Amino acid sequence: MLRITQQQSADAAKRYYSTADYYSEGQEVVGNWGGEAARRLGLHGPVDKAAFDRLCDNLHPQSEKQLTARTSAERTVGYDFTFSVPKSVSLAYALTDDPAIRDAFRCAVGDTMREIEAEAKTRVRKGGADVDRATGNMVWAEFVHTTSRPVDGMPDPQLHAHCFALNATWDAHERQWKAGQFRDLKRDAPYFQAAFRVRLANRLQDLGYQVERKRDDFEITGVAPDVLQRFSRRTTQIEELAAELGVTNPDRKAELGASTREKKGAPLAWATLRQQWANRLSDGERDALDRAFDRTSPHPKPAHSERTAVDYALDHCFTREAVVPERELLTEALKRGLGSVTVGNTARELATRNLIRGDHGGRAVATTPDMLAAETRLVAFARSGRGRCRPLVDEGRPFIREWLNDGQKAAVRHVLGSRDRVTIVRGAAGTGKTKLEAELRDAFRETNTPVVALAQSADASRGVLRDEAGFADADTVARFLVDRDMQARARGGVILVDEASQLGTRDLLRVFDAAEKIEARVVLVGDRRQHRAVAAGEPLALLEERAGLPVAEVKDIIRQSGDYRAATEALSQGDIAAGFAELVRLKWVREVPDDERDQALVAAYLAATAERKADGEYKTALVVSPTHAEADRVTRAVRQDLQAAGRLGEERIFATWRPAHLTDAQKADPTQYESGDLLRFHQNAPGHRNGSRLVLTAGAAPPVAVADRFEVYRPFTLAVAVGDRLRVTAGGKTKDGKHRLDTGALVTIAGFTPRGDLIDNRGWVIDREFGHLSHGYVVTSHASQGKTVDKVFIAQSGASFAASSARQFYVSVSRGREQAVVFTDDNAALRTAVQRADQPLSATALAETRRRKPGLRDRLDKHLAFVRRLATFARTHELFGKQLDRNAAHQERGHER
Repeated sequence: MLRITQQQSADAAKRYYSTADYYSEGQEVVGNWGGEAARRLGLHGPVDKAAFDRLCDNLHPQSEKQLTARTSAERTVGYDFTFSVPKSVSLAYALTDDPAIRDAFRCAVGDTMREIEAEAKTRVRKGGADVDRATGNMVWAEFVHTTSRPVDGMPDPQLHAHCFALNATWDAHERQWKAGQFRDLKRDAPYFQAAFRVRLANRLQDLGYQVERKRDDFEITGVAPDVLQRFSRRTTQIEELAAELGVTNPDRKAELGASTREKKGAPLAWATLRQQWANRLSDGERDALDRAFDRTSPHPKPAHSERTAVDYALDHCFTREAVVPERELLTEALKRGLGSVTVGNTARELATRNLIRGDHGGRAVATTPDMLAAETRLVAFARSGRGRCRPLVDEGRPFIREWLNDGQKAAVRHVLGSRDRVTIVRGAAGTGKTKLEAELRDAFRETNTPVVALAQSADASRGVLRDEAGFADADTVARFLVDRDMQARARGGVILVDEASQLGTRDLLRVFDAAEKIEARVVLVGDRRQHRAVAAGEPLALLEERAGLPVAEVKDIIRQSGDYRAATEALSQGDIAAGFAELVRLKWVREVPDDERDQALVAAYLAATAERKADGEYKTALVVSPTHAEADRVTRAVRQDLQAAGRLGEERIFATWRPAHLTDAQKADPTQYESGDLLRFHQNAPGHRNGSRLVLTAGAAPPVAVADRFEVYRPFTLAVAVGDRLRVTAGGKTKDGKHRLDTGALVTIAGFTPRGDLIDNRGWVIDREFGHLSHGYVVTSHASQGKTVDKVFIAQSGASFAASSARQFYVSVSRGREQAVVFTDDNAALRTAVQRADQPLSATALAETRRRKPGLRDRLDKHLAFVRRLATFARTHELFGKQLDRNAAHQERGHER
């Protein structure tokens, strides 16, 4: 793996060289200086402490003069690029002491660092400029370690290297040393990690080792998983602590590792360590490892599979995004082809593919002709339907709900009086879109207009549209697209799609295709500032911008009032800074330390659920978090308090399933599966019926040939007590088949049957084997969209900042009627994180950008065309001149005669 860590302390940076005692014992090796900048500084060969310390202090290693312009306490000293090998490679090096393994590792590291160096940049701020300039040079010091931090005083084998890149690069344009710009390098760390792994795997195969791909990484073939686990005690220790704290982010796990590691004790000789490690193995295990690490036996190298790897990357990435950075495509291809591809050949294979390429924000991005065609058809359908229909209702129809505000009434009139095939209603969160949809329902009934109401999720369709808007047969878009009878019910009528922002381009195009066949109109209701689809594309925004359709906008927020409404209005208009400032002014953004924050949030949440309204009913409350990890941690805290208060009764443990959220491309890859995974079929397949389940056993081959016909779930244990609130995570039915369990629905557990089935507070019995359940106290912001409660509490610490954005914050804050309180550990960092825009580029916009800003090939073609025109002009001029000469000569001969 590759981890890139910023270092802001010169003293801490110098400690990379402070473990000299270990070098003599053979556990660590001081490597060489690397980089073009190192040669410019006169540094070559092994790293020496004096020069390294001077660079950490921002001094020239030879002259000892200040190197870059800025030296301050806040200055970034450098970045630690930490490369680690798979555990089986560390174990092979430890048990065989084969120097070729270490050399292969260092070569793979060196090749990757040189590729990183080629992309080095510096900031340019002179003359009003605010850009980054490529420099292509860095200076780094390599330190190779062969052991992990000790656990109970004893380290495990772990071959890894710290390449500490100093924060200095030579700007040839300005002819001076300047600080580097490492932001883009950190952003592209997944690519460099994949490239490193490919290079290492190939070099080990060249040495004679046989490797096998393991999802995103690889291992030497023949090393048993339990042996790898035995020599991964430090990793196990960190993972257990991370699971306890609900941490999933790799950077946060690294911080946990740094804060919990034991100090290195007295150094042990390399030979002593090797002997102690060998003693952990049985005779049979030693024999098996001897065979696995025997590189003298011939192992056939796999055939090159760059084409297959790139096919996979395209299928996987374009499932969820319309436009993808080319480096992301290359990353996924390298991960898929590990052990059977090279970095260069994979890049060349990707370059041959028929993609529409361009630049966005300084990154090379691409889309597919198919995605562009889908967007084009989508827009064309809406445009071609302009003015083709009759109004649905007479203009003077009186409103049943006279209390609707002007904006709601205008939206209803817009839909009912429109002559367009596609009609759009845009409404911010809390503006009463459901109320105007109920008015539309009644208008459709009055005129006997067939209507089918849809939403992306079961919770929004069978919950909001059925229960609140009154569309009794409302269902999901997925159901509509496969149910011919349901489509027939909308013939000659209306297809109403709620929460349309959550629909991907391909799904909305299929809705349009169905509308074309049954001659129906389409009404889209949504808010483009809320969460977009998980699938590729943002069609609602595309239609608003490109189809030329008039859009009815409902702006007046009625869910909140007073200062709370002022905050949500600002967020709904994209002014995140103003909305955040208003929440701070209300004292609803609370900065609480880690050891107190969850308890404070839980206390506020439970107090809210104990409040009563004027009608005597208890108030509703919800906890929202951007990530599942933080949601799980807060859930544990909620249940602990409920148990302490005696509000939870008898508890039992159930086997449940969590969705793996794999794309079809991933499901077609056998390495993505683990023993115990559940496959749930949503279509008939050979040997499997729609609705059937298959639990994979050890060694069983998953049916990857029909990967598009099932979803994958991972096993998880769930503690359920009487009084617990649970959420349904995948639709199904009660044990007697009489009641539907919709995805997202909440149930409260009242007891258990003698067999161990669950009984909810309505008396419904849920089979103990159902499994698609989770605790329902905390939801992600994506799952919260469409929900309304009295009070919302938002758990958003640094662990969730990577998943934070303007959309996420707007959706989370706008769920409440009375209050929205945010609990964080860093107010300032949260303010920055929630202002991050989530505005994906459409394929259409990328294609237009290419036309406006032609690429190198286009510019070259235009230049060559100009040269050809110039040559033609020159040739014409030459011929014209010769003709003039001939005419002059002819006239001269005539005069002589």
